[in-house]
Amino acid sequence: MTVSVQQVVDAQVHIGTLKSEAHPKTRKFWADIVNNIVVINPDVIIEQLNYAKEKIQKAKAEWKDILVVCEKKMYQQELSKLAESSGVFYLNYKIPAWFLTNFETLKKRIDSMNDMIRFMESESFLTLTKKEQLTYKRKFDRINRIYKWVTKLSKRPDLVIVIDWTMLDGFVDELPKHKSIDSVVIATTNFSRYYPKENMLMANISSYKSLDFVMRYLLS
Repeated sequence: MTVSVQQVVDAQVHIGTLKSEAHPKTRKFWADIVNNIVVINPDVIIEQLNYAKEKIQKAKAEWKDILVVCEKKMYQQELSKLAESSGVFYLNYKIPAWFLTNFETLKKRIDSMNDMIRFMESESFLTLTKKEQLTYKRKFDRINRIYKWVTKLSKRPDLVIVIDWTMLDGFVDELPKHKSIDSVVIATTNFSRYYPKENMLMANISSYKSLDFVMRYLLS
């Protein structure tokens, strides 16, 4: 199933940044400039949506690990629901620096968190005072909020979906260094990098409605 130009327009996916904020490297994706706002070509968006969806579906069919990274508060809760129902991993709160490059070190932190879970479920935890239990739980909650949905990720993901490169600039920096990791970078018209067009998806990422339309289409 594909999407139509009308659906893209209704969801406002085609609305880019102000012309003054747009980067010349994204000009090939433009359709027009209306009221000083860049309009992304809906046909380009549809092509990129379909290409990204095929890539994601293929990864799922091959049981590859897919990771979605997003720090947008407006989409934090919805991403949790969507990612869980779609069976993909995700990070949606304070993405750890150099997550991909330092994965082995971070994996030890994740393993430590799993040990903490086992300890809190044991009888030994009940022998602690209420104050000690509370302190331990608070420590666990801080770590859990970040790593909760990647605790079963045993290796670097095979495919990463990055939502809004401006918020995750450091994460995008890592991707070219890991040739085995495929990617879909969802960005808007202020994207200033030279990045493979087959890994790009131009869209309005400032609107909940637009972002939800894009993510539901990609992960459904």
